[in-house]
Amino acid sequence: MAIAAVLALVGAAVWVFNKRGSTTASEPVSPAVAVPTTEYTSAPSYTATTTPPTTTTRALPLPTGEAALGQNRLYANFDAGLAKQPCNPTGWPSDAVAAKIFYETTLQCLNTAWKPFVTAAGFEFRPAKLSIPTGTVVTNPCNTYEVGPGRNPALYCGTDETIYMPLVGMPADKYGDQAVIYLAMLAHEYGHHIQALTGTSGEEYKQAQALGEQSAEGLELSRRLELQAQCLSGMFVGSIVETGGRFTVADYQIALDDNATRGDWDPSAPRDHGSKAHFGGWWDQGYRLNKIGECNTWLSPASDVS
Repeated sequence: MAIAAVLALVGAAVWVFNKRGSTTASEPVSPAVAVPTTEYTSAPSYTATTTPPTTTTRALPLPTGEAALGQNRLYANFDAGLAKQPCNPTGWPSDAVAAKIFYETTLQCLNTAWKPFVTAAGFEFRPAKLSIPTGTVVTNPCNTYEVGPGRNPALYCGTDETIYMPLVGMPADKYGDQAVIYLAMLAHEYGHHIQALTGTSGEEYKQAQALGEQSAEGLELSRRLELQAQCLSGMFVGSIVETGGRFTVADYQIALDDNATRGDWDPSAPRDHGSKAHFGGWWDQGYRLNKIGECNTWLSPASDVS
């Protein structure tokens, strides 16, 4: 299934993938410019069906090899999408107290949305944990990171299954009350949690180590991982827009414009997250199609994950 990504305004951002089980990202830093449209293809790995996934009562072992990537049983129902639900997080992350309330209530929506997919595919579901650091340095079992303007706005550590949303990473004085921007970032990091629960990130790590993290093949694996998380984020935002809750189509456009500013922009830096056009495009694909199989970046041609 191929779709055309909409023309979007994009700025510059650098994203870094840390191979110790954590993903990190930096914020957009330059003025916006226009990019051309492009297409993204996700080939089905199973026979497509519109039947909703049925619950598997017993968790199966984590898959390895291609069974953890393009042939992951998460895609057994190619056309399955997230159920529509209103999500009404309180306020926006204007300060530490407000951020805690906002992210915790959003996390409840994410858990509700993704649990059926994980359990139906035979995986054990565990809710992601949440941390909201207030300083400029974050230390977790995966590594130590500098956060703040021009550095990391958010990260996920697979070792402790925790999403870190530092206050200075997504500063309120920059994003204001545009709640959907903070929400979409949290949903991207939650996408990495889904990858951890389903064996995807563990297999990607193993293969990248064998190939060399900074090799062309290793960087492509990282891009596939990150662009899949983008698509999963888009699916979630699409599932809560125009449901009678807080978020509307106007919020979709705000989130799309923001996501299209993120990705690999510095030609001298490792290309580990995908071009800005692809970074925004895969997010948009998840939003508009809402099919888990359409987020299977592992079966997409290299040109769609560049």
